[in-house]
Amino acid sequence: MLFLQKLSRECFTSLKENKMKAKEIMLHTMRCLVACTFIASSVLKLLSLQNFELYVYSFGIFNYVTTTFVVRVLLVVEFLLGVGLLFKIFYKQVWWSTLFTLIGFSLFLMYVAHFRGSEDCHCFGDFVELDTIPSLIKNVILIALLLPVRKQEEWRHDLKPYIVTISCSAALFVAFLGYPMNSMYSIMFRNDEERFNKELYDKVISNPEYGNAIDSTTNQLLAFVSSTCKHCKAGNTILQAIISNNNIPTENITCFIASKNDSLIDSFRIITKTEKLHYKRASMGALIGITNGLFPTYLFLEKGIPSKAVSYKDLDEQEIVDFLKK
Repeated sequence: MLFLQKLSRECFTSLKENKMKAKEIMLHTMRCLVACTFIASSVLKLLSLQNFELYVYSFGIFNYVTTTFVVRVLLVVEFLLGVGLLFKIFYKQVWWSTLFTLIGFSLFLMYVAHFRGSEDCHCFGDFVELDTIPSLIKNVILIALLLPVRKQEEWRHDLKPYIVTISCSAALFVAFLGYPMNSMYSIMFRNDEERFNKELYDKVISNPEYGNAIDSTTNQLLAFVSSTCKHCKAGNTILQAIISNNNIPTENITCFIASKNDSLIDSFRIITKTEKLHYKRASMGALIGITNGLFPTYLFLEKGIPSKAVSYKDLDEQEIVDFLKK
């Protein structure tokens, strides 16, 4: 009888310990799922950074330069919150910050769903298309996973300061130097090579086929692009976002595009959302000569006189607004 009682107690204790271990594993898994989602979200958005920048910029909250800075700060914070949750570093502060971040994202998605309807929110960059409602459900699930792990204890380990230092340094380095903002890019990687051949430009533009595109009575912006150039697509997408956000008239913007056929031009216009811009087809040889092979090139014409030629990385929102609204 005593033997059976002892065996029963041991079985009960063992069962209780196993149950506690299973619960601990489950809570650990829940925390890691939230952490990995934050890390994956920040990394995937970074890999398709320009489209995420343009998405945030489309709300008109900040100008384009400020938007590029705010987006990088957001991605750094998102990544560090994920790391903090994963390794339970500054756990109490990180847990509350993560909760408020998820609530903030959810309120933002409600706003988007109400005023802009269903659209890709770029939560995972261009790699996973997730509309506003599914993304909102995803956030609710993450909050549900986060709540039960609130009372987990801080991780105590000698590696903690190293993880903090490496994570912060890596996040800031990659976000701001690995993917520099356009304003930083022009300083760090400035190309001193001349990107505008005025002599050849004068010969080409004097051709009756192109001459009617130039208006000497007003300021104009000319874009020299290729339909197959990814940088040209990026540049015209940014240009269109600036036009839309500032209500810039499009009649003084002309795109000279090198393309093998009209279908490629149509595809280029759809991808860059520049269907309303005026496009003129030009030979690749002529455009290479004018731009010295540097695509895309954006040329500012002050009442018909070329005043400045820049790359898409050097497009300045306020400069374009002031120039074309004169």
